[in-house]
Amino acid sequence: MAEVLVRYQSRGGCFWGQLTGPAPLRADDRVEVRPLKGNPKTTRELITLCGDQCEFDKTLRIAASQLLSPVTAESRLVCQGLNYQEHAAEAQQAARRSNLIFAKASSSLNGPFAPIIRPPEVELLDYEVEIGLVLRTALTDGLEVTDANIGTYVAGVVLCNDVSARDTMFGASFLQWFHGKSYRTFCPAGPVFYSLLPDEVSATLNALSIKLWLNDELRQSGSSAQLIYKPAETLTHLARYLDLESGDMLLTGTPGGVTSPASPRLVEILRTHLMADEARREALRIEMTKGRPFMKAGDVVRATLHDDLRGRALGGQANTIVDMKAGHQDMNALVRLS
Repeated sequence: MAEVLVRYQSRGGCFWGQLTGPAPLRADDRVEVRPLKGNPKTTRELITLCGDQCEFDKTLRIAASQLLSPVTAESRLVCQGLNYQEHAAEAQQAARRSNLIFAKASSSLNGPFAPIIRPPEVELLDYEVEIGLVLRTALTDGLEVTDANIGTYVAGVVLCNDVSARDTMFGASFLQWFHGKSYRTFCPAGPVFYSLLPDEVSATLNALSIKLWLNDELRQSGSSAQLIYKPAETLTHLARYLDLESGDMLLTGTPGGVTSPASPRLVEILRTHLMADEARREALRIEMTKGRPFMKAGDVVRATLHDDLRGRALGGQANTIVDMKAGHQDMNALVRLS
């Protein structure tokens, strides 16, 4: 049976536990947790331990603000782009011809209620709510993942926000997607790890819904049933050219509703100024700020995950945008990283 697990910080370090009450939506919520015996250090160790039989201690109550990312720093993050039809269309890519894959640094992992730090050089800060699939077993060359066997490879799901610096992604030399998506704090994850039994995975992955609000305005809403490239097909595709391990995570793409959809003018700027970084960056900044404003200090971005198959709310995130002053070196003074 599906379990809702959390990772939290308390006196003595970081711990894992089973959530026994409602999943939290805000930092000041209180949650009921049964601490996990054995206390694995990483997501990979958690999956190995719970592959046998998890044992828990007596229930305790903690503040949701103590929750950390349930995906730990050794996990690799692989991402899909333009994987919802509405988002592909707003990026001027309505006819999807290939599975767009890119990477995001695991050092971007952040807690579900921790601040998102905007670096001084980033003006076009955007959100992307996503469903993260956490691997149960290694993905290696020659594997074929199907709906029938996907539970062998996927252990569960995590709510994520693929925070993105659009000016870095499209304005830096040769379009630096990895850089623009990998700043520290740019991947809030959690609040829960939704751990699934192998025979629960296939049906569940087709019945998850996500939503995102910026300052209480609903910006994004989507369902995993809308994915263009489904999880089994994508994992088979990835296995052809890279190895992944237990605990690594695939972010499956974001629905429509990002801050600044790609206009025909934006596409033209990219085409004509590909080799002229300064001209491209300035033209993109002007074009992308014609619509609604990008995230700024003081904004609060919230997101939720729901299991529609079982009618089960899986909690949410609430992250405040904070500016990092130029020259500030100590990120830990601003945010408790995962």
